Formats: sequence, C-alpha cells, structure tokens
Amino acid sequence: MRMFLCAIAAVCALGFVATMSIADDADSKSQQTTITGILIDQACGGKMMSEADPEKAAAEHPKSCATKAACAASGYSVISGKEMIKFDDNGNNIAKDWLQKTTKEDNLRVNVTGTRDGDKIAVTSITAADDAK
Repeated sequence: MRMFLCAIAAVCALGFVATMSIADDADSKSQQTTITGILIDQACGGKMMSEADPEKAAAEHPKSCATKAACAASGYSVISGKEMIKFDDNGNNIAKDWLQKTTKEDNLRVNVTGTRDGDKIAVTSITAADDAK
C-alpha cells in the first residue's frame, strides 16, 4: 500500500511539472512580437537617433553602408518611430542574410519578429514590410 501511494504521488508530481512546462512554453510564445521599422546597422542607427524623426532619417540610409564591414561589425537594429531596438547575435546573422538577398538599396523597411527585452530583441525572423507608412 505504501508503494502504491508513493507511485501515485510521483505521477501527480510529474503531471504538475509537465503542466508548468507547458505554461512556460505558452508564456514564451506569447512574448513573441513583431516590430516594423527600418533595418540599419547600429553604428549608423545611433547617429539617426539624434534626428527629429529617426525612422524617416534611417529610411534614407543605403544598403551599401549597412553592409560595409565596419558597419556590419557593429551589429544590426530596427528603428521604429523614435526607438532603436538592437538585435541579438542570431538576429545579426538573419539581418546579414536578408540584406544579401534583398534588391532594395534604401528604405529597408522590415518586419522583425522575436522576443523583446527592453531595447533588445532576440530575432526569429525578418521579412520585407510594406513601404507605406
């Protein structure tokens, strides 16, 4: 009988842990967000933030600059309105790949999806956005 009660307690504990794990997965998925703005390297993006309309100024930033070695080495971000959200390492790789494939030379308007934490985002995807703002 004692062994039977221990087995039931163990099954209940496993069920509780599994339920909590599923809840944690749901919470992390619910934190996924999509930010629309201008893809830019962080070196130049920092300069754009001093402009009256940083997103508009960033839209004129050419792809040729964002792909220069020094600019690319600074990492990438998205400027949305008056906010600059920096990418994680994975996001930097996704941005480099997106820049390599796009035929656009400026107004690099994108949708960035990922998990945001303050002024940073753990990027899961970058897609072209509608040019209309």
